[in-house]
Amino acid sequence: MSRAARAAVMRPPGSFTIADIEVDGPRDDEVLVRIEAAGLCHTDLGVLFGGIPFPMPGVLGHEGTGVIEQVGAGNRPRDR
Repeated sequence: MSRAARAAVMRPPGSFTIADIEVDGPRDDEVLVRIEAAGLCHTDLGVLFGGIPFPMPGVLGHEGTGVIEQVGAGNRPRDR
C-alpha cells in the first residue's frame, strides 16, 4: 500500500523543489512515521552540494520526529 506525501525533493544542480510523492508501506523491518519536524545535517548538505554521491531525484533527511503510523510485520509483538 502506498500513500501520498509532500517532500522537499533534491534535484540537480543543488536545489530542492516541493513535490507530491508516493511512499510505500513499511517493509518487515521498518516503521512508517508521519514526520512532524525535520532537519538537514552536514551530510545532507554534502549531498546537496555534490560532495557525496546520491541518486537523483532524492529525498534527503534522517533527522526527524513524528508519529508512528504503521509498523512492518517484523516489528509487531509476538504472542507468547
